[in-house]
Amino acid sequence: MAIRDIVSNPSLLPVLGLSAETRDQCMKLLASIDPTADLAADPQDRVLAASKEQKQLFALLARLRGQNRDAILRVRETKQSTAEARQEIDRLHLQLQNLYYEQRHLTGEIAACESYDHKYLSLPLTPLDEFLALHPEHQQSDDHELMIARINHEHGEREKLEQARQELLKRKQALIAENNKRKEDLASLDQDLERFIDHALVMTAKNDDQTSPQTASDTMTDPAPRLPPPEKPEAVRTRFKVIAAFWAVIIFLGFPIWWQTTSIYRASLPIPDMIDWADGKTCRPVFPLEIRFETPSLPDAEAQHLLRTTQHTLDDLNEFSAHHLRLKLSSDVPAHPNDVADTALTVRLLPQDDLTSPRSHLHSDTTQLDVFYPPSQIPPPSASNSPLSSFVASSLQSLFTEEKAIIAQVLSDNNVPGASPNSANNQAPSAMLNSLSPDLAESIARRLRRSLKYAETYHLAFSLFTPGSSPSSWDIQAAVHDYISPLLEAFSPISNFTVDTQVQLYATFSPTAPAPEYDDANSAWTLKKDDLSAFINAAEWPLSPSIGSGPTINFILYVPTPSQSPLVVKDSLATSWVIPQWGGVFLLNPTPVDANQPAHLTSDALAPAFMTFSHQLLTLLGAPSTPAPLPLRLQTLTRLRAASLLLSASSTMGSLARLTESLPSIPIPATVATSVSTTLEHLSSACAHLRHGQFQAALASARVAETEAERSFFEKSMVGQMYFPDEHKVAVYLPLLGPIGVPLIVGLLKEVKKLVAGWRERRS
Repeated sequence: MAIRDIVSNPSLLPVLGLSAETRDQCMKLLASIDPTADLAADPQDRVLAASKEQKQLFALLARLRGQNRDAILRVRETKQSTAEARQEIDRLHLQLQNLYYEQRHLTGEIAACESYDHKYLSLPLTPLDEFLALHPEHQQSDDHELMIARINHEHGEREKLEQARQELLKRKQALIAENNKRKEDLASLDQDLERFIDHALVMTAKNDDQTSPQTASDTMTDPAPRLPPPEKPEAVRTRFKVIAAFWAVIIFLGFPIWWQTTSIYRASLPIPDMIDWADGKTCRPVFPLEIRFETPSLPDAEAQHLLRTTQHTLDDLNEFSAHHLRLKLSSDVPAHPNDVADTALTVRLLPQDDLTSPRSHLHSDTTQLDVFYPPSQIPPPSASNSPLSSFVASSLQSLFTEEKAIIAQVLSDNNVPGASPNSANNQAPSAMLNSLSPDLAESIARRLRRSLKYAETYHLAFSLFTPGSSPSSWDIQAAVHDYISPLLEAFSPISNFTVDTQVQLYATFSPTAPAPEYDDANSAWTLKKDDLSAFINAAEWPLSPSIGSGPTINFILYVPTPSQSPLVVKDSLATSWVIPQWGGVFLLNPTPVDANQPAHLTSDALAPAFMTFSHQLLTLLGAPSTPAPLPLRLQTLTRLRAASLLLSASSTMGSLARLTESLPSIPIPATVATSVSTTLEHLSSACAHLRHGQFQAALASARVAETEAERSFFEKSMVGQMYFPDEHKVAVYLPLLGPIGVPLIVGLLKEVKKLVAGWRERRS
């Protein structure tokens, strides 16, 4: 098969043509210097011909190198875009799997609801035949409507029966009352007869004359009613004292004890201040970056003038006032020691005579930018601008473009309306985002989605998995010390880290995961991009989701078996990928591929994997991709973390304020008030540090504010009261106080009525 049949990319075809032309030119050169050629020719002509052919060959080689370099750059760009697209597809695939899980869960819940043993099935309803005979309009109804109609019919019949029972019960009570009244009348009749007999005997003894039958008849038909004896004053006073004693105990002893034991303590919270912090009225984050200039070869007057012109140019280029650069000379000393800001960048201006235009060099391991300029470009005192000022301003602006865009995205996500209330050119973060290029905006959004939420402590778990019995050991301490520990030391001002390692043998793929496929064209085993989400066998691999209080970042080093090596990702041929907000995976294919797997992995063999893990760690922690020096990227991350924690703590304060106002029955312990006070104090401190450019101190204060805000919002004693409403209190008190309260209230009402009746009699 010809090479042109294999290579079909239009961008590579010129390379093939130029390669063939170069090869022909090499053959011509070799032919011209061949000692066995025609010896009759003039040696001088042969040398000139060889020199000419050599110059043409060098020209072709230079063109070939350029095309080769362009081809390599295009391949790198294609691999990068492919890897990013693969990561996005992996994230979408994980979301799709979550939707599948939720769908299966809902299907199961629906099936459980359909098979639920409802109570209406055990109701003693009217037989179906009798119901249809009474209601023939339901002959054609389905089972559901028919069951509802039968239940409604049974409900109506039982209501009728209940009404009839209540009427019969009332009649029964009336008959019982009438019988009791007649019994009382009969009982009083005996007393009237005895009283009549006694009276008749007395009258007979006094009067000798016989009493006529008519008089006796009148006496029997009109007996005098027998009234109870009047109460003694001592009994009335005793009854009044007893009732008063009961009410005195209830009012002066029982009610205070009840009030003390059931009252809810609500500490005083500064609700208006908390709402103002949540709405962004108290503090709007600003990021003044201090740039220090070192001008060893310029007088102070020229240096100050150059600084002013550069500052004016920067202010004109800046479109987002929340993030601005403040230029100062290294010799300037602040008036107050507390106002010393963190130096974001040091710019050294170095003159160089052989230059025609300025150029810059950014150090790879420090926060220093060297600007080389021709001495003729120093602006005169009367000039308002110069090429040197424009060059320095544009260089500084390009260095912090991504940081400015990320800060605008963070402020926009938290609905911060503007940057600085005192700024005349105050542009909202959303307007700043609209001015970005689509590629940069998409890159920032993708990076924010991949990174984990900020935590004070992260746990790094490095795991070696192999499907066989080897390799069974690795130089993990040396690898972590050489490639991970320097990075963790650089991150120490932002977060703390713990490192755990493990080795798992016979770690096979999940049974549901698709097996790797062999690619004849690349002579390698490949994994499809769609199958990367199922690569992690979470059911069998010992991967702890969390260790301690902070999140865990997992780094998987997988060594395939010799029968499936090399193992790569299909199409891109990549051996590593990042799982958003979880960790990273690296496929270590030993080279050359041996029949037997090495039993021990040395630090040299682990070097590519841990170099990749270090880059993945930066991505997962949210470090920006530019500028290239790590110290500058860590400074940017410090400012981003300080802003995000400040906004998060402010939002938590607003949520707590709205919660306490909407639920007046929940308690607010004193610890919550203390935490809120500490949070507001550190929020004010963080905001002040941001205004003065002290970003390390702002991060420390914002970290404390976030911790205290979360502690106050998730207070256990406060949240538990939300599930005990006032209706439950009434249900508890009525059975206890009803039997006691009713006799006391009735007795008190009777005494009050007697007092009122006596008072009326005295007035009348």
